[in-house]
Amino acid sequence: MRNPGGEASNINKTFADRGKAMSLFGVTRMPGPNRSIELDFIRGLAIIAVMGFHFHSYPTGSAFIAAIEYPLKNFGHEGVNLFFTLSGFLVGGLLLRQYAQEGRIDAGRFIVRRIFKIWPAYYALILFHVIVGRHPTDTFLVQNLTHMQNYFGSSVAQTWSLAVEEHFYLFLPLLLILFSRWQTRVNTILTVLGAICVAVLIGRSVAVYNGDLEGTFFYTQYRIDSLLFGVMLAAIYWLKPGVYRGIAQRKGLLIAAVAGLVLWLVFGTRNASVDQSIGYTVQAIGYCALIVLTVEYSGRIRGSILYRVIGWIGVYSYGIYLWHSLALAPGDMLIRKAAAWHLPAIPAWGAIMLAQFAIAIVVGYVTTRAIEFPFLRIRDALFPAKRKAEVPEAAGRQA
Repeated sequence: MRNPGGEASNINKTFADRGKAMSLFGVTRMPGPNRSIELDFIRGLAIIAVMGFHFHSYPTGSAFIAAIEYPLKNFGHEGVNLFFTLSGFLVGGLLLRQYAQEGRIDAGRFIVRRIFKIWPAYYALILFHVIVGRHPTDTFLVQNLTHMQNYFGSSVAQTWSLAVEEHFYLFLPLLLILFSRWQTRVNTILTVLGAICVAVLIGRSVAVYNGDLEGTFFYTQYRIDSLLFGVMLAAIYWLKPGVYRGIAQRKGLLIAAVAGLVLWLVFGTRNASVDQSIGYTVQAIGYCALIVLTVEYSGRIRGSILYRVIGWIGVYSYGIYLWHSLALAPGDMLIRKAAAWHLPAIPAWGAIMLAQFAIAIVVGYVTTRAIEFPFLRIRDALFPAKRKAEVPEAAGRQA
């Protein structure tokens, strides 16, 4: 079967080139199997933003501490948006690689591998909450078991975004199966994905105009474009490598796009109606630029301690995301103790924030090692990844 888009020879040559240590993509490996430090660095940034947003802070009255806290306390939702776009890029890359190589999509195999990746740690969290009774079961159990918590609510609040991703894992393979049956050209794939994103933007803007800010924040039909922008980046990378190379070489444009993203995060997100309409689109475009800029141009700082620490945190980001709320109760206890003992405000603030980050990271590390990684080894033994193009699977293993 021919490759879609009539570009078989160019695509096959690109696969061969990329098999040589990802020369175009500039990705290096973290210690351990199948890791990419650049992508883990992006994950690390996202999970740090999420943790900082949720963790409880000790009041200091210090303008300096307020400046340090600003990105931590204001960009948690945006960290989730970054996760969405990165997930679309990685997961879309896994499917598009197969589509480009074979002209078809093995949706069943993809979904089974996703189940081994996502469900064990996720259902361990749900089982934990059932056993310890931190929340009444009628506030989360059915919703979470059916992956509909973003529509019906859940007291295990952080899981709403996982429902969006689960719906995406079903939607994207079905869409690509249609593309493969029609032997769709690459430009048509990008046009269709772009049209869906425009439709989502219009629908979300109408919902915001009608006052449905809760729906535009939680519902899949209003959030899936953040993932699809990542898929479009993956389509350009895998199926139009010349276009990707042209984008990657425009370093100044990428920096300008990321700078625009930062300005939007600082100023645009202050208005919820604007941010939850056009803002999600602005962020998705900016995050695509951030992904390309990081993987292509972060070589000079890749060896720094801070970069590698953030990358290491990114390795365990899924486990941390699932379990980080367990750090809130100890944080509240420390806040009460610090107030009762009249401790100096700034050192108390630092110790309390550090304790919450440490608890969340340690719990995420332990649960990842105890649950997620063993199931990934079982998955790879039962349903091994196809190795024609090794690196995308390596980069996407922790997607």
